[in-house]
Amino acid sequence: MPDSPAMHISVKGHGLDKYPAKSHARRVTEKLEVAEGLLVLAATPSVLYPNSDQPQPFRQDRYFYYLSGCNESGCYVAYDIHQDKLVLWLPEIDKRKVVWSGRGSTVEEALEKYDIDDAKYISSSDGPIERGMGRRTTLEEDIQQTISLGISIYSLPDSLPDSLIGDWLYIARGGESQLQYALNCCRVIKDEHEISLIRRANEITAEAHKAVLCGIHGFTNEADVEAAYMGICIARHAREQAYSPIAGSGSNASELHYVKNEDDFGHSQMMVLDAGCEYSCYASDVTRTIPLNRRHPGTWPSEEAKNVYKLVERVQEACIVEMRPGKSFVEITRLSFDMVLDGLLELGVLKGEREEVKEAGTHYGFFPHGLGHHLGLEVHDVAPQAPPQSDGQSRYGRNGKREEERGREGYLRSHPHLPALPANFDFAITTFPANDGAPYADADYPDYSVLQSGMVVTIEPGVYFNAYLLDNFFLHSDKHTKFIDKEVLKRYMPVGGVRIEDDILVTKKGYENLTSAAKGDEMLKIIRESAVGSQEA
Repeated sequence: MPDSPAMHISVKGHGLDKYPAKSHARRVTEKLEVAEGLLVLAATPSVLYPNSDQPQPFRQDRYFYYLSGCNESGCYVAYDIHQDKLVLWLPEIDKRKVVWSGRGSTVEEALEKYDIDDAKYISSSDGPIERGMGRRTTLEEDIQQTISLGISIYSLPDSLPDSLIGDWLYIARGGESQLQYALNCCRVIKDEHEISLIRRANEITAEAHKAVLCGIHGFTNEADVEAAYMGICIARHAREQAYSPIAGSGSNASELHYVKNEDDFGHSQMMVLDAGCEYSCYASDVTRTIPLNRRHPGTWPSEEAKNVYKLVERVQEACIVEMRPGKSFVEITRLSFDMVLDGLLELGVLKGEREEVKEAGTHYGFFPHGLGHHLGLEVHDVAPQAPPQSDGQSRYGRNGKREEERGREGYLRSHPHLPALPANFDFAITTFPANDGAPYADADYPDYSVLQSGMVVTIEPGVYFNAYLLDNFFLHSDKHTKFIDKEVLKRYMPVGGVRIEDDILVTKKGYENLTSAAKGDEMLKIIRESAVGSQEA
């Protein structure tokens, strides 16, 4: 059962509201289990579009942000494990460019803003702590000195910029598998500060979704929906989105990552709004499915639309209450598939003996994705994984395959009729339930989907009527066509698709739903009342 509502207090001043970068650095080194070494991570550099003088949108490297809390380009963060010292290295301010594009932080400002022990310029001797005590080393010299002393440097070579510093770090590379594993293990479990940021992102997203509900009775195009949603996010200082908003009406609602958002509603019955903003680099991920009924706003346009919505609603509610520490997410995923199977049989879309339909996997044609994923600095955030071996390599299973590759390939072999899932979409992929209901797990391959307190995971079941998917993989397949009632299916195709998604925090005693965006009866009430209010006005 969900935890009781708790009071959340944010205290500002004296650095108490700073992003806890130092705490994160300590957690990562504890996971590394080493007493000495230097962690060095690079920020995302500023980059222009090819053949253009226009900059690409800046998005900070999430590993760098986790150890720095700094959302500025061109920086480095270094943590000396033995000295327990976290240093942010800043690019020198180019005074010629300030008039055009402003500037980054000075070292004094960085010490005030960020949870660090020191701030230095990457290639300057100027600094507030040791000024007047002799020339300070540059970052490049610091790295060279560390190498000469035989001290290990831990970095992520694939994300290093093309520079002399990047070259030195690449030369000194080693332990990247251990570092990434340690970072991922820590990022999976959110601290109170991180949870507060995800909660705030959800609050803004909920307000933006409500703006859509209040205006949907007058909207005629998907662009109207995106504009109403984005207007609130921008006004609440959350312009950056965790992913491109999805506002798919009619058949577009059956395209999982539809982003054109430009079609007229026409005779569409439903619209999937999958949109979540970022707040201080932390994501929200919220999906609501909204009925489109111009004549009677806030009511279902058809019995079929109502039936599918109620089915998905039941599945989501049943899965959410299963969220608790120690519970396997694989088991919850299996529950969602079984409930969709039973629901489609009850509606008559599927027919035949239940176990035969399940064995064939025909119901996956209507629910072709995983139940959920981790949420945090990424919308599809890092997930638990096998630890690296003592030689620093990722753990390998039989036939030299990485464990995660074995799980994915096993899943695809068992479901050759399905398109592949997006990478990292379902964090339970290494132990995904096969057609016989048994997960890909054994004594050598533990279940990494077991939930822990501090995880934030989405629950997003869906039922879709995607013409391309059904035509190419199911309706003309001897394995599946006998289990699909084509006459009933014809009635349900105009529904398009229904998905409902909330962000769930696993707590010590159960769960907390961080998502407050209206859904179900509350959603319908808002639409109806807004339509009546606009008529009276």
